[in-house]
Amino acid sequence: MATDDIINIQNVSFYRGDRAIFKNLNCTIETGKITAIMGPSGSGKTTLLRLIGGLLQPDEGRILLFGQDIAQLNRKQLNQLRARMGVLFQSGALFTDLSVFENVAFPLREHMNLSADDLYNRVLLKLEAVGLRGTRDLMPSQLSGGMARRVALARAVAMEPELILYDEPFAGQDPIAMAVLQRLIKHLNVQMHLTSVLVSHDIAEACAISDQVILLGDGRVLAQDSPAALQASDDPAVKQFIHGEADGVIPFHFPAPPLQQELRGQSE
Repeated sequence: MATDDIINIQNVSFYRGDRAIFKNLNCTIETGKITAIMGPSGSGKTTLLRLIGGLLQPDEGRILLFGQDIAQLNRKQLNQLRARMGVLFQSGALFTDLSVFENVAFPLREHMNLSADDLYNRVLLKLEAVGLRGTRDLMPSQLSGGMARRVALARAVAMEPELILYDEPFAGQDPIAMAVLQRLIKHLNVQMHLTSVLVSHDIAEACAISDQVILLGDGRVLAQDSPAALQASDDPAVKQFIHGEADGVIPFHFPAPPLQQELRGQSE
């Protein structure tokens, strides 16, 4: 693995039943960059994120994270590796019965032996970084959707990880909240020397902050390049997705037998 690659995915195949989600998938994610994983619905974007996080295991191939083969790690080793990662879930996944402060403090209490003052200061600094220090005593039910996502981001970076995974960070956000999240992801990546991997359907927003885009489709990587290069691509599948064209090589229908064969009570 090249020293500038934090993630190296080698010949990975993953199946759900008889269906191949990935077949001999290969891609790398460079340290210090923001990489967007994109593709049509059902192309396996979130599945790939879960494979990277060790929540799923590939049926074939291997995934190297920080130079280590995830599948070869025991639970203790995997948890040690996960301590170097942060995750922002699509829902935010805040604990509804804990205050904003306690939500951000939760991973620190669980995994670090900080003094009361150090914990307090770190939580406030992370909330300050996302512009929500003033919400520390509020409950999640008192937050807007965009604010809740930002608190979840503060929690994701509370342990100062090296890598952060974002699952649809812009989903359901209004244009202002989306712009705030864009700026925060970019700012935190630079200020905390992070590597960021984000799954997104929002092409314009993801491309605006990403250094690289991995475009998935048909169980493989259709393209991996800079947003500008993909925008200018002549590849039919890349063009169809990037420019939102309804008709093209990416089919509208999920594979199925001919309709006439499956209808009941039809005369020959």
